Amino acid sequence: MSSQSADKRLPGPAVDGGYGPPDGLDRELLAMAREGKLTGIRRTRLDLVQDWLDRGFSAEKTCKHLSAYNRTVIQAVLEAHAEDHPWLRECTFLEFGSGGRDEQVVGSDQDNGLLLHAHPDPDELEDVTQSIVIALDGAGLSLCEGQVMVSNELWRGDFETWLARLTNWLSNPVEKGSWQSGLILDFQAVFGSREAAVLLRDRLWEYVRTKPIAVSLLINELTDYRLPLTFYGAFITERDGPWQGFLNIKNSVLAHLTNSARILALKYDIAPHNTCDRLRALAEAGHVSRRHGEQLLTAWEYLQRKRLEIGLACDGEGIPPHNYVKPTALDKEERARLKTAIQAVEKLVRLVQAGTGL
Repeated sequence: MSSQSADKRLPGPAVDGGYGPPDGLDRELLAMAREGKLTGIRRTRLDLVQDWLDRGFSAEKTCKHLSAYNRTVIQAVLEAHAEDHPWLRECTFLEFGSGGRDEQVVGSDQDNGLLLHAHPDPDELEDVTQSIVIALDGAGLSLCEGQVMVSNELWRGDFETWLARLTNWLSNPVEKGSWQSGLILDFQAVFGSREAAVLLRDRLWEYVRTKPIAVSLLINELTDYRLPLTFYGAFITERDGPWQGFLNIKNSVLAHLTNSARILALKYDIAPHNTCDRLRALAEAGHVSRRHGEQLLTAWEYLQRKRLEIGLACDGEGIPPHNYVKPTALDKEERARLKTAIQAVEKLVRLVQAGTGL
């Protein structure tokens, strides 16, 4: 890197286990965050995804690149706010769900929380967190409909508060909804102390591994899902409404794959947080066959690429991104690929449901 390029970069990691402005955060992006002019990031994000796909990047690589780019945007917003509210540097901004797994696609919304190491004025804390999520929304990371954001007091707290809250949700899924268990088990630090986030994750995963009821509830969630193929191999699609005849590939297929891989990773203490990396590690260790592991990776790649393509197509049509495909509109080859992907995921779900290796 030339000295001229280096001068445009912010300082690197801070000491004492935390980090302030991350190495490589562009000053121009930070300036945009300071001035509240991040709306152009939406277009940049879409152009980048299109470029990566045009260059032959896999869906896995594209999603990892996109997730990293989104984190840079988040870091710029946090850094801009920390300049006026220094206590923010003492906190850890957590990213949950697909962002925590490096699996974001076009249209991924915010799923974040704040691990407090400081004690700011309550009114200031409320104002700052509201400002952060609004700034991120302006930058194309839309508000979470489920309110999984730092602006919600349920997604803020010190270490012990977070640990008690998350373990309670895992033991009592009815309280917050079963959909949250997967989301809260995958997270990473975006800004602040990485060590605090790792420790919280380790404590949480250890809790799940040592509490049979927690694992049982996770497996039961798979039972509640119905994979979208009939016994005779026909696609099960929406029966009515605006998506009649369509199939939601995220909720109906990918969610099963992600959740099953996570349960096995919990059982065998598999370190990677990304679903594809988890599948490789599980296959390498013999917890799933190599052939099945390859089939699952192929399924993930096909389904996630489809989501990326749908997001770009929706942008071209001026409509919000979605996760629906219409099987009857696919050609014969694509219908076969979709069916093969579903069958590979179904096999994994059945293995987990049957308690294989658990």
